[in-house]
Formats: sequence, structure tokens, C-alpha cells
Amino acid sequence: MQNKKQFNGTFWWGVLLIFIVSAIAYLPLANQIGYINDDWYLMYDMQVKDVNFFHVIFSGDRPGRALGMIPLFSVFGFEPFYYHLSAYLFRFLGGVSLYWAFQMLWDKKRFAPLAAALLFTVYPGFLSQTNAIDYQSHILGLFLATLSIALTIKSVLSVERAPRMWWMAGSILAGWGYLSQMEYFIGVEAFRFASIFVLMWREQGESIWQKLKKIIIVSLPFLLIAGGFLVWRMFIFTAERKATDIGLQLSQVFSSPLTLLWWLNYLIQDTLSVTLVAWGLPMYVLAFPMRLKDIMSAFGWAGFAALWTVLGIRQLGKNNSEAEPDSGRGQEALWLSLIGIAGGLIPVILVNRHVTLPDYSRYTLISSIGAALLLATVIEHFSSRAVRSAVLSFFVAVAVLTHYGNAARAVNETQATRNFWWQVAWRTPQIEPGVTLIASYPGSPLSEDYFVWGPANLIFYPEKQAGNPVEIKLPASVLTDDAVLNIVTNGGVETPLRRGNYLERDFGNVLVMIQSRSNGCVRLINGDVPELSPNDQHRLLLIAPYSRLENVATEGEFKTPPAVVFGAEPAHGWCYYYQKADLARQRGEWEKIPALLKQALNEGQYPEDSLEWMPFLQASAVLNDVDKVRSTIKLVTADKFLRLQVCAVMTDFEQKETLSDEVKALIEHGICK
Repeated sequence: MQNKKQFNGTFWWGVLLIFIVSAIAYLPLANQIGYINDDWYLMYDMQVKDVNFFHVIFSGDRPGRALGMIPLFSVFGFEPFYYHLSAYLFRFLGGVSLYWAFQMLWDKKRFAPLAAALLFTVYPGFLSQTNAIDYQSHILGLFLATLSIALTIKSVLSVERAPRMWWMAGSILAGWGYLSQMEYFIGVEAFRFASIFVLMWREQGESIWQKLKKIIIVSLPFLLIAGGFLVWRMFIFTAERKATDIGLQLSQVFSSPLTLLWWLNYLIQDTLSVTLVAWGLPMYVLAFPMRLKDIMSAFGWAGFAALWTVLGIRQLGKNNSEAEPDSGRGQEALWLSLIGIAGGLIPVILVNRHVTLPDYSRYTLISSIGAALLLATVIEHFSSRAVRSAVLSFFVAVAVLTHYGNAARAVNETQATRNFWWQVAWRTPQIEPGVTLIASYPGSPLSEDYFVWGPANLIFYPEKQAGNPVEIKLPASVLTDDAVLNIVTNGGVETPLRRGNYLERDFGNVLVMIQSRSNGCVRLINGDVPELSPNDQHRLLLIAPYSRLENVATEGEFKTPPAVVFGAEPAHGWCYYYQKADLARQRGEWEKIPALLKQALNEGQYPEDSLEWMPFLQASAVLNDVDKVRSTIKLVTADKFLRLQVCAVMTDFEQKETLSDEVKALIEHGICK
């Protein structure tokens, strides 16, 4: 048996291990990750309003989120790296809180509590850590949930009345705190009451009824957490989003009894996902497709984390010379883990959501408590301490590989998005308000319209707005089947109002912007003569003729994208000269284009997409540089698709511009035949 001093030394060594390993998992690339997904609309709203607008944003479903975001934004502002640091800090504190809880539950064990807390902290099934601004509330809520559990256990174990009441009050407040951030985290209450049951059931010399009575009495105060929240949520607060309307979602089971069978199916499926799939699929999808350089870095960080884990477990063994008695505690951990998994999943399933990796990984957060405890319990049953250490280190390495791959994906997405909008800023002095933007990012499917209108408005319409809601001057649309149909049929105007943002989306007035490949240039499409690449999505081919380039103003001062959002201005490579040439083409300043090409070529810059020669081909044609026209034609007719595109564009061009007969002959015989 360890004395108190030995126990404290072991505990704080475990805290240090969690801190180091989780930092290795989450921080190596954090300073390179910018705004991701929902971060865009949140930060645009902060640009045009003030910090109190968070109350408006979250008023329709989770008003408590504003209480977390207001102080964070007040301190961090628009700098994304700080949010990654705070997200990591909350993740670490959540792991420490759970470690504390497990140590109190099994005070004679050392390996399993630390292993479970460590696996929970770096759990690879949650992949939205990179979306640090929007998911700050999730991670903060998870920390408050685990803290509330630890305070509950501390309260139950306290002998003196006054400290017990203080621990209880802290637990209830932290409980309301986590529910104010994410209502579907309520499943952690199952783990709370299961922990109370475990502690009370151990009492010796009492009958079953005496134990049950004591369990009920001890549990009653903690019913205030879920009970108080549910009363407020169901009878006082009115949710605007159907997905967070508890009563509406539960009513479905009465309208369709088969819903219960579907829920059971999802429970089985999601249990397998959080316990087994989470440790393999995300790593396979995210880590292995990386570039060789990144894979080597990932393995280096994973090995470093594994080494620290081995050293930590060895230190744990030094501080704990006695064998760890089981006394049936392994069965307790098993049942607690299963209850934790089911409790975390059932509220998600009841609102008709379920775990889908890697896209909907946020639904694993609460169930990851049970999943980590289950895995640690299995590992603990290996008889050899060396084997336990090796197996735990393996799973830690898997988690670090996964998180590195996930972060690398976020870095690539950040760089691609920044590159896209820097090119637009080089090309476009201004975009007229009211046009609906259709953008195609390279290799990054867009699931929400604000992935486009967020950065666009931050650049072109960053001015403060006085009224509510926020008016989005440049709306956007995701290119769904319905959107394609609306565009090709001039389907009118949509006026969505969401989270305090109002859009007038006019499908009869669109501007299409395409970047097919990450090393290619952004093309602003002229619907009269669209220039399309064989690499473009087929949906873009359908709507390109409806793109209205006249919405791009050719005069005025160029906007400089804010560096805190879009990074420092990139080096002026080929796409810089292409964008300037394309703008000169729109202005009709043909004589400027050859000088831009000469400067680019002198710097060793060349296009990756043959279609990007078009402004230079047309300038040569207008300026009657026959030799340049002849040589450029060979470059832009590399395949049949491009030849057809260039033929259509140049045929239209020769009807609008005055070209020499020799140039016309080159177009007819060198391109169109």
C-alpha cells in the first residue's frame, strides 16, 4: 500500500505524462492551421459586429455557447493559433479530470486509471480538434463533464459534511456548464450514476436494500443536473433547430415503431465504431495517404509519444512496488465502460444522428470515456508489465499518427483556401454585392455555403454593420443537384436566415470560380465563353454558361486579405501573373499582357494547366504576333477536350475582336480542324 506522499507523486507524474503525450498529439502543426468549416461564419460575424453578437448566433439552439466564446474571443481575437492552444488545454484538463475520477474510483490501481485517461485524452475517434474555433464549445463541454464526474466522486467519498457539500455544489455547477455547451452530452449522466452505484455497492455488512436505499439518497442531489436542464430545455426554452428539439425528436418513436429497431441497429453499429473502428479507420484514411515527408514526421512524433509512454509506465512501476489487487474491480471497470459507451451514444441516436467516421466524429466524444476505459481494462489484464506498457504505447502511437494526419489535412485545406482567395484578391478589385458565388476548391468538397461567403466577405465587405441580422453582401451556394437545377432554370431567389446571418441567394445572378487543382490557378468564368478544363467537376460544366463575369468590377483599389486570416501574401508565382493577365483581358488592355508573360517566364514560372495560356493566346492574336499565336496554339490544344474548348472560345473571340487574316487562319486550321 502506498502512503499519501507516494500516491501524490504517482498522480502528478501521470498528469505530466498526459500533458506531454497530448501535446505531441495535438500541437506539432497547430500554428499552421487556419479557419476551418464553421469558423468562417463565426469570425466574419465578429468582423462586422461585436463580441456580444455571439448571443444572437447561438440563441436558437445552444445559448450557453456564447458564455464560453465571448471571453475567448475577447482575449484571442481573430488569431486561430490561440484557439488551438485553448482547445488543447481543455482537452488536457478533461483528461486530467478523468484521471482524477478513475484514481478515486480505484485507489489501489495505478496502471488502468492512467492508461484510460491517457487513451481518452488522445482518443483518435474525435477528429474535429483542428476545427478549434467552432469546436471550442465541444471541447470545453467535455472538460466540464469530466470535471463534474470527478467532483461527484469526490463528494461521495468525502466524510465531512462541509467539504462534501462544496464538492457537490461544484459538481452540479460544472454539470450545468457542460450541458449549456452541448445538450447531447447528457449521456455522461449514465456514467455519473453508475460510478455512484459502484462506490455504494462496495459497502460491507449491508443488505441489498440498504445499499439501494443509500444509492438513491446519494444520487438525488445530482439529479438536479440533468433534471434542471431538461425542465429548462423542454418547457422554457424554444429551440429553433429541429435537430436540437428534444421533444420533436422523441415524438418520432410514437409515429413509427420501426424507429426503435433503427435505434438499436445504430447503437450496435456505433458501439463498434467507437471501440474498434476509431483505432483503425481514421489512421488509414488520414495518415497513410500523406506525402512521404509527412509520414516520416508522423512516425517520428508517434515514436516520441510511445517512448514517453513507456518511460511513464516504468516510473509508475517504480512508485508502485506492490502488485495491484483486483478484488473484483476489473468487473466494475468493464460494466462502467459499457455503460459509458451506451450512455454517450443513446442521446445522439435518439435525435437521429449517429457516428460516421471520419466525418461525424464529434458524436464519439462522450462515449470515448467508456471506450478508453474498456481498452485500458483489456490491456490491464496482460500479466506482464512490459507487455502492458508495449500495448498501451502502440495505441498511443496509433492515436498520434491519426491526429498528425488529421492536422496535416487541415494544414493542406488551410493553404488551399488561402491560396484560392489570394488569387481572387489579385484578380478582382471588387465583386458587386448581390451576386451569388459558386466556388470549387481543389480537392475539398464544400458542405456549407459559408465556406465560400465567409472568406469572400471578409475580403470584399469587412465593414461594420449596425443592424441585425448580419446582411451577407456576397452570398454563396453549395453546388447541390437542386442548386444546379435552380441555376439552369433561373430558379429565383432564396432568403435563408441562419444564426443571425441573412442571405438573398439569386440563382439568376451567379459568379462561378473554379480551381481544379491545388497547383493550378483560379478561373473566374465568363458565361458567354466559358473556359473549362477536363479536370473540372461535371456539375460545373452545366452551370458555367450562367456565370456573369460582369459582376467583377475592373476598377478601384485592390483589397488586401487580412494576414491573420489568410496568412502573408504568397510569392508571386505563375498564378499571380495569370490573374493580372486575366484582369487585363477583361479590361481590354491587351498590350499589358505580353509584358506579364515575359516577366513570368523570366522568373521560370509556367502553368500547370494548359488552359491558363488563354489570356496570352488572345493577346497575341489581337496584337498580331503570329509566331506567338502559332506556338501557343500547340500548348492549349494538348487533348481533344481542350481543343474543343479553345476552338469555341477563339471562334467567338474573332467575331468580337479585329484579327488579321493570318491569325484567323491559324485559329481555323490550327485549332478547329
